[in-house]
Amino acid sequence: MENFRVRFAPSPTGKLHIGNARTAMFNYLLSRKYHGKFVLRIEDTDFERSTKESEISILQDLKWLGLEWDEGPDTEGPYKPYRQSDRFDIYNKFTQQLISQGDAYKCFCSAEDIEVMRQECIKENKQPRYNGKCRNLSKEEIEAKEKSGLKPSIRFKVEEGVNIVVNDLLRGKIEFNSSNIGGDFIIVRSDNVPVYNYIVVIDDDLMKITHVLRGEDHLSNTPKQILIAKKLSLNIPQYAHHALILGPDRAKLSKRHGITSVANYRDEGYLSEALFNYLSLLGWSSETGEEIFTKDELISQIDISRIGKSAAVFDFKKLRWINGIYIRNYDLDKLLTLIKPFLNKDYDISNLSDVWLKDVLEAIRGNLEVLSDIKEWFPIFYNETINYDDDCKDIIKQDINQTLINSLLSNIEKVDTLNHDSYNIIMKAVMEETQLKGKKLFMPVRVLITGKTKGVDLDKTMELIGKKRLIARIKSFRVNG
Repeated sequence: MENFRVRFAPSPTGKLHIGNARTAMFNYLLSRKYHGKFVLRIEDTDFERSTKESEISILQDLKWLGLEWDEGPDTEGPYKPYRQSDRFDIYNKFTQQLISQGDAYKCFCSAEDIEVMRQECIKENKQPRYNGKCRNLSKEEIEAKEKSGLKPSIRFKVEEGVNIVVNDLLRGKIEFNSSNIGGDFIIVRSDNVPVYNYIVVIDDDLMKITHVLRGEDHLSNTPKQILIAKKLSLNIPQYAHHALILGPDRAKLSKRHGITSVANYRDEGYLSEALFNYLSLLGWSSETGEEIFTKDELISQIDISRIGKSAAVFDFKKLRWINGIYIRNYDLDKLLTLIKPFLNKDYDISNLSDVWLKDVLEAIRGNLEVLSDIKEWFPIFYNETINYDDDCKDIIKQDINQTLINSLLSNIEKVDTLNHDSYNIIMKAVMEETQLKGKKLFMPVRVLITGKTKGVDLDKTMELIGKKRLIARIKSFRVNG
């Protein structure tokens, strides 16, 4: 597509929601697919809720996900500034144009006035709408109200009975009647701050946005935006409204379902590539039915027509499964760098060699679904003593006795170092001395030295624990177990 330009326009009023991240990701993938531009615009006109901290957090989350923008608040671009709070002079010119054309007017109605109108509509079983009270005020009436100290908002004048057509790329032709969109609506509040539905139209035109892919919750805004664009002779982009993400109970995904912000997934130990991959599967599917993709593979396969218009259910278990696949196949050096912060929360690893740490990580990565799972497995190799989980209690009572403990300890003390060969020597000797074999031998030994009933192969486990620590652990169990 020629001159393909899309945008992601978050409001910095909190952390980046997983649903908004998916919208950003779809826009990013399409921009790369069609060799276009991905524009980041900050919509920060909600001054009460917008914060600089939130903006910084959102930008960090987008970068962590690998969503590089071509133009934005921290990037040079031909249509700057890319922060709406810096564009008020631009919006004011268009507001004056609408007023001079007779397509907008000053409104002095109070919140109480609007509430009276709303209640009247409810009594008549009608949709709440503005009744046009200030639509035809004379110049003298306006001047008098302003002199009295009243500060007006600016309303856009909606013509009744106009058919508004949205040719949605996902949903097809959708028609609205202007009589059903709530009457004349505010475009500039009484504090002189323009509202979203108004300035988004101006920004999309001036920034040459060709396609707007966004959530279906914005669909009801579209007729208002089209009306404004036509009155200002602005270009109307092609719209595509994708379905929202639902929780397992098929209600809109919220905090009660679990983690909903990108930052929390990062803190929990999800890999950015895995989250990126999983989000692509929510509302999109490949022709082959595959589920694991690199970013380049997603770019080559993405197509607007294959983005679903039916809601996708967020499957937390599947995300963990996909993340586990990425952990198992991740570059080991990079994985160690990512996992060290999680280790540093509970352990002093400054004196541990990266070689040993990588050996441990290589051994246990198959048991990790998220990086924070390291706290469950690392103590096996690091701690002098260990805690025994509930699954081990029966085995400790029934199958671990002094004969087994003494045999294992004495044979470990005989070898110079622990490795695969010495492990076989130790276990053969213990087998002969205790007359135990199979599960009756290996399960108690595993429980004794790891505190778990499953895990890494015993020969590798013993080698990584090391002779000194293993002896101390067994002696501790003999005394306290």
